[in-house]
Amino acid sequence: MTGFSSRTVLPFAFLLLTACGAPPAPPAGRAAPAPVPRTEVYRIVESYWDAYLALNPLQATAAGEHQFDDRIGTPLSVEHLANSLALERRALHDLLAVPEASLDAETRLTYELFRRQREQAIEGFTYPAELLPVNPFDSLPQRFALLGSGGGAQPFATEKDYENWLARIEDYRRWTDQAIANMREGLRRGYSLPRGLVERTLPQLESLGEDTDVNVFYQPLRTMPHSIAERARAQLARRFAEAVKTRLLPSYRELHDFLKSEYLPRARAGLALSELPLGQAWYAYLVKRSTATALTPAEIHSTGLAQVESLRGRMQAFLAETAFPGNLAGYIAYLRSDPHGRFASGEELLAAYRDLKSRAAQAVPASFAPPAVADYEIRSVPHGCEAAFPAAFYQGAALQAGRLAIVYVNATDLQVTPAYALETRSLNLGVPGHHLQRAIQLVREARPRFRRFAVFPGFSEGWGAYAASLGEELGFYKDPTTRFGALLAEMHAAAALVVDTGLHAKGWSRRQALDYLEAHTAMDETEAGAAVDRYSALPAASLAAGIGELAIRAIRQHAQQQLGAGFDTRAFHTELLEGGALPLDMLEAKMARWVQARP
Repeated sequence: MTGFSSRTVLPFAFLLLTACGAPPAPPAGRAAPAPVPRTEVYRIVESYWDAYLALNPLQATAAGEHQFDDRIGTPLSVEHLANSLALERRALHDLLAVPEASLDAETRLTYELFRRQREQAIEGFTYPAELLPVNPFDSLPQRFALLGSGGGAQPFATEKDYENWLARIEDYRRWTDQAIANMREGLRRGYSLPRGLVERTLPQLESLGEDTDVNVFYQPLRTMPHSIAERARAQLARRFAEAVKTRLLPSYRELHDFLKSEYLPRARAGLALSELPLGQAWYAYLVKRSTATALTPAEIHSTGLAQVESLRGRMQAFLAETAFPGNLAGYIAYLRSDPHGRFASGEELLAAYRDLKSRAAQAVPASFAPPAVADYEIRSVPHGCEAAFPAAFYQGAALQAGRLAIVYVNATDLQVTPAYALETRSLNLGVPGHHLQRAIQLVREARPRFRRFAVFPGFSEGWGAYAASLGEELGFYKDPTTRFGALLAEMHAAAALVVDTGLHAKGWSRRQALDYLEAHTAMDETEAGAAVDRYSALPAASLAAGIGELAIRAIRQHAQQQLGAGFDTRAFHTELLEGGALPLDMLEAKMARWVQARP
């Protein structure tokens, strides 16, 4: 999952002019030496990253830089937006002053990536995402709960860590006040959330705001390290409990009550972003950002329809091969009713993920030659946060801070985690999927930090889906049900291309979207309803996996055609991952050069 800011379409930062301004003039009569272009590019992008973290403390925590752990900042304020836009423009201006033609290949790639990110960020300020700061799938209230559980990126190891969290609670109160003010302004200007999203958010906020012993925000009290002196522990525990009880939980209740009594009656009935002012252009922008392609919503819709039909053919061939006596609907019903197709407990589910992790580690050397990368953990979503998070998700590492990557597993609702889907999810999120890609990117310490932590969804989500599709190559999907589970995962990604664009660009109703998902996937109406609400809450986000996987597969097919018997899977994957996350067109050009250079 990415980003903590409500404006998830772009990064924010503030250029501290006193720190990043012009250098002092050289002594009279002596010309200042011209900066080396490569060094100048590095200085610009590193200065930007420092300023970005200063205005985005939660992003700094996620990256393992803990100098701002005591604050959130003001990401929804007009001042923050103005400062952020100023930073983007200043950084782009400084970069364009560097002569690109004089750069070596690696620095030119950094230059192009940074330029593209800044241009895209500046364009994103056209759209008022700060007026829609809450949703039930990925917004600060859910992420703050994960941080506050002690099971996320926020450290709770020292007395200073606990003091930082107490200060951060105060910033969260200010964030809540700003979020409410922004949503009132949104209602005034015609920017409101769909009613269904508000209704889905309310029970999450109600649960997180309940003052009970099992509330997730009290968890760090139960795990306070004994390395903290006893007297300090007692005082800290008292202040911590008081801050949670009297400051933090009331903020959740205040937001809940505002949404229920004031906002919900005025929320809109429709689901599409295109219903809002600037909505069509906003959606087109998000499509471009998510897929990192020039594809239009209409082209993606057509691509999705074709993919769905192709996958239906593969599923029919699967049924013929397995000699199942019924049709696709019958086979899905059989999977749902199979008593061996569900896990009996959360512990059994976690054990299955850990077993698959071990199997994947033994299998990947056949198709990958990765460098030594850090391990990752498998953890259950902290108790009390389950309703706010999906079946499983990946959180990247912060190695400098000693924090491993984590695959979080939602082990509460076992009905949404069928056994036949587990191999696909494990390969997608762990190795060789998200973890392998992100770990290789992270260890490239000579590269600027913005590249080591960059996420281009078309690449990263597409890589996860592509990695899962390699299951048979890696010795997985030997059981017919897991083979079908892999096909279903591909079908879900293809159907998302159709439904997301159908909702936001083609005027589909909720009923049309539900009917399409129920007809072409294994989702029942409840699961399809959650998927439709996710597409509505996070427009275009679901497009990245399907479009990215298709692009990576096309790149591989081209390489195989050009190299013939000389194609080496391990070398191909090494080259694909070596450059880190890239926009798909830049990835295609990079891999084309690699193919041309092969003997």
